[in-house]
Amino acid sequence: MTVVGPELNAAPQMTCGDSPFALLDAVSSSVFAHRGGQILFANTAMERLSGRSRSELAALGYLDLAHEDDQPDWRQFTDACLRNEAGTSSHEFRLLAKDGQVRLVAAKVSLVQVGGQATLIASFADLTERKHRDAGRCSLQRLLRQIVDGSPVPAFVIDADHKLTHWNRACAAITGVPASDMLGTRRQWVPFYPAERPVMADLIVSGAVDDLLEQNYHDKRLKRSSLIESAVEAEDFFPHFGDGGCWLYFTAAPLFDEAGQIAGAIETLQDVTARRKAESDLRTYQAQLETLVEQRSAQLEHASQRLLQSEKLASLGQLAAGVAHEINNPISFVYSNLGSLGAYVADLLAIVEANEAAELSISTPTTTAKTTAPCQKVDIEFLKEDIPTLIHESREGILRVKRIVQNLKEFSHQDSVREWQWADLHKGLDSTINMVNSEVTRTAHIAKEYGTLPEVECLPWELNQVFMNLLINAAHAMGNDYGTITVRTGTCGDEVWVEVADTGSGIPESIRSRIFDPFFTSKPVGKGTGMGLSIAYGIIQAHHGRIELKSEMGQGTTFRVILPIKHSEAADGTEAAVTVDPDGQSGASG
Repeated sequence: MTVVGPELNAAPQMTCGDSPFALLDAVSSSVFAHRGGQILFANTAMERLSGRSRSELAALGYLDLAHEDDQPDWRQFTDACLRNEAGTSSHEFRLLAKDGQVRLVAAKVSLVQVGGQATLIASFADLTERKHRDAGRCSLQRLLRQIVDGSPVPAFVIDADHKLTHWNRACAAITGVPASDMLGTRRQWVPFYPAERPVMADLIVSGAVDDLLEQNYHDKRLKRSSLIESAVEAEDFFPHFGDGGCWLYFTAAPLFDEAGQIAGAIETLQDVTARRKAESDLRTYQAQLETLVEQRSAQLEHASQRLLQSEKLASLGQLAAGVAHEINNPISFVYSNLGSLGAYVADLLAIVEANEAAELSISTPTTTAKTTAPCQKVDIEFLKEDIPTLIHESREGILRVKRIVQNLKEFSHQDSVREWQWADLHKGLDSTINMVNSEVTRTAHIAKEYGTLPEVECLPWELNQVFMNLLINAAHAMGNDYGTITVRTGTCGDEVWVEVADTGSGIPESIRSRIFDPFFTSKPVGKGTGMGLSIAYGIIQAHHGRIELKSEMGQGTTFRVILPIKHSEAADGTEAAVTVDPDGQSGASG
């Protein structure tokens, strides 16, 4: 017990002056002194806390400062302090301010002797804001616990000391380790690794830099999160996890306190074993499909080549009669010329023999007569004139046969290797025209309007197939009327074009969009395979070109083949398209 100054008067004195409580006014804490239920003194801080002036506090009993529900405990505590029987010098209660606000305070009471009388000095610490903060912190912790524990995603939380504070039910289920075995420990590594090592959340709490993260997770698809600052994610196979190991996708993010310092970290887990197996199965299936596609593509290419050769054979068969006629004409007159030459040579040999006999004998009228007789029977002047002509004609006939045979060889060239080469399209056109000349000239005259073309990188024998198909189709389009087929060529930028135009009947609009379809033909049975334009379209597609069609009923049809001058490997496999315009034009482009 403390003794303070002389005895005070019975009436309370709330001014400082020389009062023994004057020093209390300089104290920053809220303080009042009371005796017998009467407040003797209150400092300025107490005025602010209670919202009452000193005179108002003097008129108020000290019990009236407490909330009515807390008054009995407050009286019991102060009475015990007066008897010096209180077990503690501190007591918390709700202080009722003048404006009705309730403030939670902690009162620390001391018993002193003032003027020989027992007096209680009470100082108050306002706990309201701290309690609010504590309550808010507890509420947030409860909310965090509910969020983490209620999440279907396995997750755990560690604090700044690397101790586990949360281990949700989903995490317990996936790891097989209950929360009771983990909370409050630093054993977060146990379900994942055979020996102790930091998990990703530990590295986050430790402020690990990228190098340390990379050192621990260099082969785990580690990457920074694009959504959450300072968060990282990775994926790895854990052989010791569960039965037989497991693929896990895990993320870790820091938790910050009010000061912005790392207060912990949260880590989430996802079992992606099924997804990884599906990805592996998909890659295997994709590889199998690619192999199957390669096999089917090779088979299709083989079938395409066989179909192309079949079409060539069909075309050759169609041209056989004309080719036979073309060869028969020169062979016939060569044979006739050789017969005449044989007779001429026999006569010449008779003259030679007669002259040789005359040289062996002396010239007499009889021998002279024998020598001149053969000469008189032979028209020497005629032989001198006709023999060179027969020889010339025979050479021309043989050359024609040679050209026809050469054209046949070029047309039917077995280009199984399909070597791209620079070629003169005019040479290919001329060769093809020579081939189809007999077939075409029965119904039409062929006119050439060649422009200046550079050499083109192509498969020339396949393009010859395209040209022959277009020429024969043009001839068949003439019907019973003799017409004209015009072959034109030209360039446009880095492309060349070849045009085959006829004056035939035209293509009906109803079938223009189908003429490139396989096995489609408008010709009578036995007149076509229906593969000519389809194969031509495929060849042009392989050259990354396009084919355009313009047709008008009763006026004729024009096909234009447009090809790039240089073949581009990068464009291989480009699909072509066929369109039909309202005005009757259609095109196929690569």
